[in-house]
Amino acid sequence: MAALVVAIVGGWLFSSASDDGVDANLTNPGVVQDPTIGTNAVSRGEQLPAINLPSVATGEMTAIFPQGRPLVINFWFSTCEPCRREMPALQDVNQQLSGKVDVIGVNPNDTADVAAQWAADIGVTFPLYTDRDAELLTKVGVGTMPTTLFVSTDGVVVDTHAGEITADELRAAITKNFGIKA
Repeated sequence: MAALVVAIVGGWLFSSASDDGVDANLTNPGVVQDPTIGTNAVSRGEQLPAINLPSVATGEMTAIFPQGRPLVINFWFSTCEPCRREMPALQDVNQQLSGKVDVIGVNPNDTADVAAQWAADIGVTFPLYTDRDAELLTKVGVGTMPTTLFVSTDGVVVDTHAGEITADELRAAITKNFGIKA
C-alpha cells in the first residue's frame, strides 16, 4: 500500500514539475489547437481547401469544390450507425434539389469497394469520394462522424452540422445558408 501511495505522489510531482510546453495545450483546451487533430472546430468563413479526392465510382481524382452551386459535404463511414440512418435524408434532399445544390459524401475510413457496396445497399446515388489519408478531414477540422459542411458557391464554409442530420434539418440548413427553399 505504501508503494502505491509513493508511486502516485511521485508521478504527480514528476508531471507537475514538467516544463515541456505540452501542459499548456492540455490545460487550455480550445486555446491551442493542434491542426493535425480533427476536432469539429470548423470555422465559419474559412475557405474550403483545394483538395482532389478519388471518386468511389471511377477512382478518378476529382476537385472537391463547388461547381457553380452550393455544396453540401457529408463525412461518413460504413460502420457508423448514425451515418447509415441519415443517408436516406441526404439522398432525398439531393434528388429534391438537383441542379440547385450539390451533395457529396466523403469517406475517410473505407476502401472504395466497401463504400460503393454500402452506398448501393442504401440507394445512394450522389457522388462519393474516399479520403483514406484524411487530407480533407484534417484540413477542415472534422473529428466526429457524421459531420456535414455547407459550402457557398465561392468555396467558403458557411456552416457545419456535427452528428446525424434529418431531412428537415438539412432542408432548413440549406434554406438558412444558401437561401434555397426545398
